Amino acid sequence: MSVTGGSVDEAEDVTAVIGVQNAYAVAIDTHDWPALRACFADDASIGFGRPARTGGPDEFLEWAPAFHEALGPTLHQNSSHRVRIDGDAATATAYLHAVLVDADGAGATSIFGRYDDELVRAGAGWLIRRRRFTATWRTRTAPLPASPEGAR
Repeated sequence: MSVTGGSVDEAEDVTAVIGVQNAYAVAIDTHDWPALRACFADDASIGFGRPARTGGPDEFLEWAPAFHEALGPTLHQNSSHRVRIDGDAATATAYLHAVLVDADGAGATSIFGRYDDELVRAGAGWLIRRRRFTATWRTRTAPLPASPEGAR
């Protein structure tokens, strides 16, 4: 985590911004679509994927639930957060490692990349106003073979 300035209020804002980024990850993994929508400002712009899909929160929620519900378990992990607060605006970057298990459990896709976010203060919290995801690496994996009886 990076904090510019160093005031207590700013540290609380940085923590709240990271909290929104993490709330997004948990909402995706738990299929909590209202909680996912609550991470975004009404006028947000969201860009994902190849080919790039860009639109507002409502367009994002037209395709994201079907995409994720067609999978098995998913795990979105954010790390290496960098946050800069400027009054009622913030910019934030977080690295992503997402594991998307196939519905049949026969394999998984691991995606590595970066979220670049612009956020706006909304009441006592923060909302994402602009999100861009840039994938840097994608790989396929197979499940582990069954362990022999008694093996750890």
